[in-house]
Amino acid sequence: MKRSLKAVSATVVATLVLLLTGIAWYGVSSPPAQPVPLPAHLVDATSMEGERLLAGASAKTDHGQLLPYFVVQSRRAFCGVATASMVVNAALHPQPPLRQSSFFGTDISGLQTNVAVTLRGMTLEQLAQLLALRGLQVQTVHATKSSVEDFRRVAAATLSEPQQLLVVNYDRRRLGQEGVGHISPVGAYHAESDRLLIMDVAAYKYPQTWVKLPDLWSAMNTIDTDSGQTRGFLLIRAD
Repeated sequence: MKRSLKAVSATVVATLVLLLTGIAWYGVSSPPAQPVPLPAHLVDATSMEGERLLAGASAKTDHGQLLPYFVVQSRRAFCGVATASMVVNAALHPQPPLRQSSFFGTDISGLQTNVAVTLRGMTLEQLAQLLALRGLQVQTVHATKSSVEDFRRVAAATLSEPQQLLVVNYDRRRLGQEGVGHISPVGAYHAESDRLLIMDVAAYKYPQTWVKLPDLWSAMNTIDTDSGQTRGFLLIRAD
């Protein structure tokens, strides 16, 4: 009997070790390129229609600022890290440029944060705090504290100004996409069609995408279960 219990215990321990190893590998490995078709109401920025929208965009200063620093998130939960590296590089131009691999530094607290974000991603508030630590001025706006009209006004103004950047946190499911919470910067606003260009850092799966502003607002006006608050957006500028 004792031998049987020991054998069962050893099997359980081995199974747990394999499971944890698999989870760790999945978290730290680079996601493979697996393009997913866009829902019909979204517009691929690389399509003829997407290029037409950018050419006629009424506010697109941020697209030009962010594009040289565009990166694909290096881990499945690193949408916030990839977005932050783009924003810091576009606004502050550090030398050498900030990389996802060096974003958290090498101190113990940084390593702990790295592990936590690798496993769970980050909330809007956590991203704001990390950007502030990098020397940026950040205003956090949860959807419950704003409105679609205010967001339209702020987005149009921000995307027209140099050194002012806009980041959104939204639920992909509201846009008909795969996944749940996601973070990416916004590059442009096309007033005539009322669309925003999301510079999606999960480019292994989705392209940069034009989204109807009310649809994006609806996707931001959702609860993030990690924070217990609605998602929303960040207004960012250099100090």
